[in-house]
Parts: sequence; C-alpha cells; structure tokens
Amino acid sequence: MSCFTQFTSDHLPPMHRKPASAAQRTPDWLSLPHLLTERARLHPDRPALTFIDGDGPTPSLTYAELHDRVIELTQRIEGVMGSRRPTASQERAVEESQFAAAADRALLLFPPGLEFIVGFFACQYCRLIPVPTCFPKPGRAMPRLESAAADCAPALLLADAETLAGLDPARLSHAVTSPPHLATDAVQPGPIAGNAAALLDRIEPTDLGLLQYTSGSTSDPKGVMVSHANLLTNLESICDAFGLHRSRSADDHSISAVSWLPPFHDMGLIGGLLEAIYLGGHTTLMSPRSFLSKPSRWLATIASTGATISGAPNFAFELCVDRMTADEAAELDLSRWEVAFCGAEPIAVETLDRFANHFAAAGFRSNAYIPCYGLAEATLLVASSRSNHSAPRLKIDRDELTMGRATPVGDDHPRNQTRTIACCGEPCLDTRIEIVCPDGRPCLDGQIGEIWLQGGSIAQGYWQRDDINAERFGARIANDAAAGEFLRTGDLGFFHDGNLYVTGRCKDLIILRGRNHFPQDIEATVQRALGDQMTRCVAVATNAYVGEALSIVAEVSRHTDEDSLPSLVRHIRRQVIDEHEIDARQIVLTRPGAIPVTTSGKVKRAACRQLLESDEIPARYEWSRSILADQGTSDQLPPLPQHVDESSRGEATQQIEAWMLAWLIHRSGMDAKDVCRDTRFTEHGLDSMSAVELSGELDDWLGVELTPVVAETYPTPAKLAAYLAGELVESTPH
Repeated sequence: MSCFTQFTSDHLPPMHRKPASAAQRTPDWLSLPHLLTERARLHPDRPALTFIDGDGPTPSLTYAELHDRVIELTQRIEGVMGSRRPTASQERAVEESQFAAAADRALLLFPPGLEFIVGFFACQYCRLIPVPTCFPKPGRAMPRLESAAADCAPALLLADAETLAGLDPARLSHAVTSPPHLATDAVQPGPIAGNAAALLDRIEPTDLGLLQYTSGSTSDPKGVMVSHANLLTNLESICDAFGLHRSRSADDHSISAVSWLPPFHDMGLIGGLLEAIYLGGHTTLMSPRSFLSKPSRWLATIASTGATISGAPNFAFELCVDRMTADEAAELDLSRWEVAFCGAEPIAVETLDRFANHFAAAGFRSNAYIPCYGLAEATLLVASSRSNHSAPRLKIDRDELTMGRATPVGDDHPRNQTRTIACCGEPCLDTRIEIVCPDGRPCLDGQIGEIWLQGGSIAQGYWQRDDINAERFGARIANDAAAGEFLRTGDLGFFHDGNLYVTGRCKDLIILRGRNHFPQDIEATVQRALGDQMTRCVAVATNAYVGEALSIVAEVSRHTDEDSLPSLVRHIRRQVIDEHEIDARQIVLTRPGAIPVTTSGKVKRAACRQLLESDEIPARYEWSRSILADQGTSDQLPPLPQHVDESSRGEATQQIEAWMLAWLIHRSGMDAKDVCRDTRFTEHGLDSMSAVELSGELDDWLGVELTPVVAETYPTPAKLAAYLAGELVESTPH
C-alpha cells in the first residue's frame, strides 16, 4: 500500500500561497554586502553583535566596526587568492552555462564567537562562496567537515588564529589542509584601503551567497546552493511572518535577539544571526555548549538583555523545562520575549504546553510561540504561524492517519486514538505549497502527501549533484505544465483551513501490514512510558523475516538499575501495543549518546537503522520478539518445509500447532497439562497484549497476518494451525 492517499477528485485543489499583495514585497538590496554597507552608514555606532561565554569578556561589534573588519579582511583575502581567482571574462563565460560555477569556495572553521560573521561577509564581498562547517575539535574525527571539504573542494580556509594553530594535518584530509589558510583575527595595522563601492559593483543577486550543507538526517550531507536573492527573500519572509519591521532610521533599533544555535546550521545562521542584521537590530550570541551544559543561561540572557526574538528546535524548550525548577523559572523576566520561534524537527504540542505553563510565572506568554516549518533547500523558512496569535493545533483520528487521511476529532475522542499536531501556519510571502500524491497530482485538504514548494526562497540545487537536482528541484505537477517546477521536500503533511501541518518524513515512515505509522508518534509513546528515565528514543522499520518490522532504541539514564531493564521493555511494549496496536520486533535499551543525531539535535533514523541491522548499537539490554526467551536462554522458531503443498500440509499443521502450544505455556505460565489444542485462546488467559504478540510472531515466522477476524473464526490452536497451514499451501507456487 502506498504511504499516501490517492487523489480521486475530478477538480483541482486550491493552491496554497500568500495573497498577491504580500507576494509583491521585495527586498531593498541586491545582496547581503549591500545590506551591511547600508547598515554601517545609517547607524554606525549601534551594537550589532555581542558574544557572551561564561564569566569571561563580552566582545562586541557595532555595525561600523563589523563593516570595517569585513573590508580589512577582504583586502587580505584578495592578496592571498591573487592569480587563483578567475578573471571577470572567465566568470561571465562560465556563468552563461552554469549558475555561479566560477566562484571559488571558502571553508569557514570557527569556534563560537564573532569571527565567523566577519569571515562570512568578507567571502561575500570577495565573491567567494562561504561554506560554513563545524568547528574542528582537537583530537576528534570530524566527518561533517571532511565530507563538506571533499565535496566542495575549497580554494581557501578561513578561521581564527587559535583554530589554525590547532589543526593537525595528520588527522585531516588533503582537501582541508591543502588550500591557503587565513586567520580572520590577524588584523593588519593601519588605515583600511579597501573600496567597498567597487566591491559591491561586482556582486549580483544571482551570485551564490552561501553553500549550506544539510544536516544529513536521512542521507549524506549535500551542499545547498543559496543565492543572495534567496537569502534576502527569505529574510524578508521571516520579517513578514514574525510581524517584525526593518529599522529605517538611526533612532529605530527596537529589535534585540539571542541565539546559541551554531552558525553552520541554517536556523542558526539565518534565523539566529542574519535576521537581526537584516532588521538593523542587535544579537547576543552564546555557544551551543554553554546552553547544553546549563539551559537556564539561554533564558537568563533573554531576560537580562530584554530580547524580543529567540528560538530553537523543539528539544531546547523541553530541556529548559526538565533542567529548571519552578523557583528558578519564577526568578526570570521573559515578558519582553515576543517571538519564540520553534522548528527544525516535528514540533511536540506537549512541549509547547509544558514550557508555557512552566514559565508563565516568568511572564512568558503562550502567544509568543511561532511554530515554523522550513528546510535548507528553501533557504530556511517556508511556513509559520502568525505573531501574537495562539498557534492552532489539530486533533485527528490516529487510525485515519495511518490510512493517509487527517480527520479532525473532538475532545471526547478516546485519547489513545488521537494525535494532536501543531500547526505550522501559512506559506510565507511568495511561497507556493502543494501537497502531492505519488502520481504527481495534488491532494485535497486533509489528505496526506509530500510537501512540494515553489518561490523565491527555493535554492538553486545541490552542489555538483546534477543526478538528483532534476528530481528534487525540477518536479512538476501532473497534467499542469503551466505550474512550473517545484522542490520536493521529502516531508509529509496536509492542509486544513489554509494552514500547513507537517506529519513526518517520507523516508522515516514506518509501513507495517499496509498501515502508516509515524515514528514521532511511537517515540512520544515511549517517552511517556519511560518518563525521566529516557533521554532520547528512535523508532525505525528494520528488515524482518517477512517484510519489515518495528524496532525501537531508547537511551536510558546511566543511573537506571540493570535489574529493572526487562520490566522497562515490557512497559514500552504494553504502551506501544495499547496506543498503536503493533508490537515491536526488537527493543534496545542503550546508554545516553548512543543514538546518532544531526547538529540540530534531530535523530538520524536512517543511520540508526543501519547500526541496528549491523548489530552495532551498544545495548545495555536487548529484547527480540522473534525468539522464545526465558531467563537468558532462547529457542529459535522451528523450520517449516520450504514448499508446503497438500502432501506436507499435515506436517506443517502439526509443527504450527506444537509451536503455538509451547508459546502459550511459555507466555501464560500455565502447566503443560492445562494447555489444550482444542481450548479457546481466551480460556488460556490470552490478553490483548499477548494476542498482538502472537500475531506478530506468527507473521514473522509464516508471513501470514493474524487479523481479529481470523482469530475469531479460528479460536483454538488446532483450528488456527489448520487455517495457517492452508494459507501456506495457497501461497506456495505450484
């Protein structure tokens, strides 16, 4: 069965786009360097960026100081690059055939601080393509850094002097060590001789302003080619969606932001750094480590600076609730926090509610939340709720959801049959969103399909990935040639009352026996089952004896007693069965940090699946449904004849019956003399959980699904064994 609901209507669903009046809003600048130059001219003495890190000094840059540092660095970059740079005629010749392909790339390697943004803007002034990547930690392998360097072949490496001094050539590839290295903070003394106007004259909106490497949650990282026009369009989209305004005078500087997000991530760079500069505001930066080690520092900084804008992925809000007491929360003043954007992973309604309740005493208002949806391939923001409005949430029927439909239900609907989804709001500015079926036709409102995008924020494709660019960035609506090309996001969602709801990713979807199960739902169930004993969880589909089955990995606290682990697994299974009517084939309890995650904290389900299937997850305790386990010993399921026909049907019936009787004795704890082949399963004490277990194990062994109707029709081991053997005869090729 397809993971999408098929389009069956004869009329075309309405497209989802902002009103035409909003779509006509365009940025006032040709590029980010044009923007920074004007900011430095309009309000040179206004603080632009401040970095705080513990009790140390708090370096800061005004707009004029930032501009001067950038221009000084461009002079040194031009001097280092010299003859390595193509001539203007060479650039034009290549650009006629390939978008901005003539531009060299510069790898940015910076610890948290202010030097990153100096290097970032200097690259753009020089028409180098900045490639933000993670900070190379001494003595540690850096696969993200190595992957980006090998893919983009940088012509220059920018870092601060301390980072460059700490690079170990023995631990880094030739792609990282071979280009010229330049320290941004090795400032040359003397007056700045660079001509900003001459530099700006060379920059076009179509130039690549950024090569943003994806987080790789479902595949290897790829470099997204983001132009200046893409960046400015998206920054204006954020401004419009969040209800913000751009500073247009020296006295207008009400925007204040706080960010701990890493600048090599799209949310950290664009939402955390560039948006405040676009607005002419001030950003206080923190290191990710500072936040993760003590989440209260983030909220304390928002309170002390009077910040109006700050945001993060869902997990950050959850961490603040878990790590801060009610008394600590009440000591803060979060009343000036007007825009608390939340995105970068499926947004948990429970998290938003817990955070709002926990920090209400601090003056936090729930209508400050702005749930968002975005991705690097669309620069950043795609859709968001409106500022100063409580974000809608939708309760839908869980069974309908598994069939690819979003059917709203009321508060009286049984809780275990309901899923509540956070609204991600309306499309931004000129962005068009379509929910599309596998055959390329649009879905109706309420039908779940893949999210396709079109608009000025959509990037130019992946760097040197022509093989997949046509498929991902050149998708077309079936029977609608005039609609143009779309970006296929790989995300699943639906529209309801004009608002977008995101349900998960196509590649993460777990399809069992024709039903769709979203891993986030199962992971939320496990979280509720384990509570504070769990740090992270992932649910994936793994290869089973027949088709695929559910596997769950949960990180449990190091303080959890070993003797309690089997009971935790039993509790997880009961909760998952009760809420989702499926039983996991495999549950692994592991130590904190064992589940692979991206730089933004999203679990890498594809990587986790590979680790599971190669038996590389370091398990503290592992349970598998496909064996009969008893105090550490196990017996594999007995083999059946390879080909079951009428002549071997009796033998197969006996084997299935013998196995079921052994299974009942094992599961019920009954004496063997009390277990009879002609006694109904219910009289053997088979509860709902055990019934699902039996169905799953028979499915694994025989490949025959035991539905409730089948179980009711063949209610004893003898009758069910005869039926199953008959099914095997029917399915055996003759």
